[in-house]
Amino acid sequence: MPRTAGVNSSALFVLYSYFIMFARSSNRIFNVINTSYIPSRGARAWVRKPLGSPMAKSKLFRIPPKKILPADEKAEIKRLYDNYFHHMKSLRQYFFEQSLKQAESGEVAQMKHKLEDEEHMKLMEENCLENEKTAKLREERLKVQAEKTRASVLASLIMKEEESRLHEIQIEAFLEQQKATPFIQTENIEKAIEEALANPFDPNFAIDLDGYVYRRRETSIGKIPEEARERMSSI
Repeated sequence: MPRTAGVNSSALFVLYSYFIMFARSSNRIFNVINTSYIPSRGARAWVRKPLGSPMAKSKLFRIPPKKILPADEKAEIKRLYDNYFHHMKSLRQYFFEQSLKQAESGEVAQMKHKLEDEEHMKLMEENCLENEKTAKLREERLKVQAEKTRASVLASLIMKEEESRLHEIQIEAFLEQQKATPFIQTENIEKAIEEALANPFDPNFAIDLDGYVYRRRETSIGKIPEEARERMSSI
């Protein structure tokens, strides 16, 4: 009996071990097969389907509505995008310049600087020669312009002197003419008054229908003969 009891107990232990192993393996198999959910704190969290799976038939012909953003929100999004674009562009330019500065410390950069210095000196010499040539041309042009200005000023002075001389001649002729005009002198003023009283001047005149002119206010038409009468065309 003790031997039988011992065999039975060992067999039961082996059967129990197999059962535990089968239970653990079956649990792993169940977890591998059932991949549709993942337990998370007691609640099921559904995972997404594989990337190669086609679209669901219920969503095949569904057109999602287009979101309409307000104008101010669009403007703000554009402003943020522009700021980001410009900032990134500035950073790229800054890093590029820094890389160039680091590259300039090498032998190739030194050779490049040497060639640039030689080219600069060559250009400076050419520039000096061109400046000298331009200065000579400028001096010649200024000389020609000075000669033209001197000739123009001299011609204007000669013309002005000629005009002054003609003006003086005209003034002298006018003075001679005025001197030749008979003026009443102080010592002859009484004689001139007597002559004026003896020969009064009457500026009045009359014109008839035939065009004859009759001088003075008291002139009588009948006293003047027809052949002695004065025509208006002769005034």
